[in-house]
Amino acid sequence: MLGSDNLDVIVRTVSATPKEYISGLKQAVPGGIVADGHEINVRDGAVAIHIQIEILPDYVIALIRLPSLRATWTFQSGSDDERAECLKRIDWSMKRGGG
Repeated sequence: MLGSDNLDVIVRTVSATPKEYISGLKQAVPGGIVADGHEINVRDGAVAIHIQIEILPDYVIALIRLPSLRATWTFQSGSDDERAECLKRIDWSMKRGGG
C-alpha cells in the first residue's frame, strides 16, 4: 500500500489547491478536521494526524496547468493498525478520477 511499514510521517505530492485538499479531508473525516491556514489537524477515533501543506509550482502539461501541493502527514497517536485503517479510509474517500 505505502511501500513502507513506517506510519509516523508520510509526505505526499498531490494535484489540488489547499481548499480542495481540505474539503476532501472534511468529506473523509466529517467533524474531525480543524484547518488553520496550511496547518490541518485530523482526529479520527484514536488517531490524530497533523498535516502541513506547502504550495508547489503548478504542473504544466502543454496548455494545461494543474495546482500542486506537498502534504506532510505526521501521525501523533493511534496504533499502527489504527493508523493504517484511518489512512485507508481517507485515501478511499479522497480518490479522484483521472482515466
